[in-house]
Amino acid sequence: MSKTETLVAQPLALDLVWEGGLLQSISLGWAKDRAQTRNLSGPASDLRARLARYVRAKPVSWPAPPLAWDTLAPFSRRVLFKLADVPFGRTISYGELAGLAGAPGAARAVGQVMARNPWPLIVPCHRVVGADGRLTGFGPGLAMKEYLLRLEGCPGF
Repeated sequence: MSKTETLVAQPLALDLVWEGGLLQSISLGWAKDRAQTRNLSGPASDLRARLARYVRAKPVSWPAPPLAWDTLAPFSRRVLFKLADVPFGRTISYGELAGLAGAPGAARAVGQVMARNPWPLIVPCHRVVGADGRLTGFGPGLAMKEYLLRLEGCPGF
């Protein structure tokens, strides 16, 4: 049975979906009039504190809640593990990330992994940009991606 918890730190909201003690997914969106879940679990409470720091443009070391890595294909796991190392305030291109994951020339495949990233912010797919530095697809929208990159002080945004 799955459980959903909502975290709010204006202007962002995260919906966390837990199943079997593992974080299955995070949905990232604008908080607007969203309400935070009362009585957050320990891991969600920790994420909420870090989200509050993040929206104040402070570098955050995201905690390592128990993620459902086993639900991902090996290539996706490799890409997302490498992506998790991209620091606050930096970007990386799809091609560069493909090379780091041991698959040079697989930029499009990396793009597909980014489109299915189940844990945005914790695994920072918003930091992946086109080879020319332009913003490209992002599930919550390009305005959200640009907001996050500006918040982090990424050069060029």
